Order: sequence, then structure tokens, then C-alpha cells
Amino acid sequence: MKRTIIFLIAFCCLVIPLSATAEDDLMYDLGSRAAEVGMDLLKFEPGADNILALTNAGHAIVKGKTTERALSGLTDMSGLRNGDNNLYQVNRPDWKGLWFYFYNKDSGLAAYMEPDAAFYTMSTEERTALPADKAFGQVTLMSANLDTLLANPNEGNTTFNKKKFGGNEFSLVGLSNVWAAGATYDFMNAAAFHDHLCPGVTSGYMIIKYIQKNLPITNQSAETYIDIGCPNWCKEDAFQMIWDSTPGKNSMFVMALSPDDEAALKAKYGTRPAGIIIRWNDAAKKGKGVALGFDFDTISEEVGVANWTGPSWAPKLVQDIGMMDYIDKPESVITTLKEFDIDEANLTKLKTAGNNPYKVLGML
Repeated sequence: MKRTIIFLIAFCCLVIPLSATAEDDLMYDLGSRAAEVGMDLLKFEPGADNILALTNAGHAIVKGKTTERALSGLTDMSGLRNGDNNLYQVNRPDWKGLWFYFYNKDSGLAAYMEPDAAFYTMSTEERTALPADKAFGQVTLMSANLDTLLANPNEGNTTFNKKKFGGNEFSLVGLSNVWAAGATYDFMNAAAFHDHLCPGVTSGYMIIKYIQKNLPITNQSAETYIDIGCPNWCKEDAFQMIWDSTPGKNSMFVMALSPDDEAALKAKYGTRPAGIIIRWNDAAKKGKGVALGFDFDTISEEVGVANWTGPSWAPKLVQDIGMMDYIDKPESVITTLKEFDIDEANLTKLKTAGNNPYKVLGML
């Protein structure tokens, strides 16, 4: 009896990993096929430094199964990897369908693929006999270069209006072009976490650079940044990715600011309020904070989108790329409206629901 039980346990331990491996192989196979198709369409060799790969693999759940093994297949076949700044997982809800995307910054062409639902139910033998591209129900080869799309509005309208990248057009075109413009790894991580590039997440990255210069962390073991995100916009997602400032860790408190109060602050200080950042020392239970302003009006004027008359899909993308010139000079558009010291009691007032933090600081 004891030998029988031992045999059954051993058999179960053997069968479960084999079953899991078989399921994993399907996703691995899919990722490697996506890379193979991308390499064929965009004409690149493994590890090419002019290619960017983007995918929601690892986030998507397909038929109750996770999809992270597709990343391994993609990397092994294409030679593209996150550590080389040419492969990123774009954040998406787990119920969204799986997709793969490759961009050649030299040609401006992009290849986009969505798996055919039938592929998920094929046997190993059926998959082996299937040509690589037949695993995908949608395969698109289009330009994703912003300058090309702006110069050929009909092509741009086709790409965006006919959802040539499966509804991910704004996200993928923005991420592709900012990467081609030399965006840093931490910037790309923040944009991928936000799931797209936009002026808001770029402004958050610029605020990070401004704060790290003007209010740097001096005690890594005790200090952290706390974001009072009022008014909140996409900047908060950059703080979460780069500073690890999150609501769950009590280092981010997001609240709306009424239009009247925002207008009053802009009238008083001459720029749009951009939230409050505190360098908090948890050991000493005290901190130093700044209320910030961000001048989007100047950027809009200088990058040419203040009175935009071009395609409706383009102005934010144009501003996205134009804002890259400001990354290393955030002080040109970010100002400190108020500096203050703060203790635990007043920090509680700042972050408590129902309180206007600018009134707590005496700014309104």
C-alpha cells in the first residue's frame, strides 16, 4: 500500500510538470513565430539594434493561461531583450487579446500581429506543420514613422481610423517614435507601464528629474517621495514606476482639483498647478515639500500644436516627441510655487480626503 502511494505521488509530480511544459510550449512557439514573421517582414537579423519589439505578452491571459512564455520564444528567436532596451511589455488588462509588434527605426516600417484563435487549440503536430505566419489572424505591415505619417495624411488616417494595429495605434506609434528618438530605459519603462506615451507621462518624468535635482533623497534607508497628486494626470504613473510611489504603499494620494481652484492657482502663480511632492523621512517623522507648477502652454506653442490644424490623431504625438527636447531642462517649464517643511500631523491633513491640499498650505 505504502509503495502504491509513493508511486502515485511520484507519477503526479512527473505528469504535472510535463502538462505545464506542453502548455508553455504553445506560448513559446507563438512568441518565436511572431519573431520569425517580424524578422521576415522587416528584414532584420537576431539582435539588430535598429529594431524595437513591443507586446502585451505576460499581461494577457488566454483561455485561462498566462502568456509569459511567449516572451521567451520571442527573445530566443529575435535576439531582442528588455535588458538591451529593445523589448518592452506594454501594460494592458489581462482580458485584452495577445499581440506582437516590431518596429524598424531605419525604414520606419512596423509589423503587427494578433494570433488566430484556432492556433490555441491545435495539437503539437498541427502547429509543427503550420507555416509561421499562419498562426496569426491579423498581420499588418505599415509605416509607423511619425514624420512619414504626417507627410502622407491619407496613410496616417488609414493606420489610425482603420485600426491597422488592432486599436493600439496611438500607443505603438508613440512608443516607437520616442524610442527611435533615443528615449532612455527608465523613460520607456514608465511609458510602457502607462501603456502609451503622452505629454502627461512625459511631464511626470520631467518632474522626477526636477525633484531629484532640487529635493534629492539624502538618506536612502529612511526617506521616500510622497506624491499628493492634485490635480492628477498621467504624471502619476511615472512616479509609480520610477519612484515606487504607489497608493498601496501610502506614498501616493490622488485627488481632483476643481476647475475654479485650478484657475485661481493659475491666476495667482502664472502657471498650471502640477501637484505636491514631499521628501518624507519616516524615521524622523518629518519632511520637506514643494508645490509645483507646469507650463504646458509654452511647450504647446514651441512644438507647434497650440493651434493645430492637422490630422486629429497627430497633435499629442507631435507634442510627445517635441517634449523630448525638454527632458534635460525641466526647469524651463517647471517652477516651485511654494516650499514648506512638514510634520506628521500636517502630512495627514494634506492627504486626507475632503481636504484641499492647497488650502492646507495656505496657497488658496
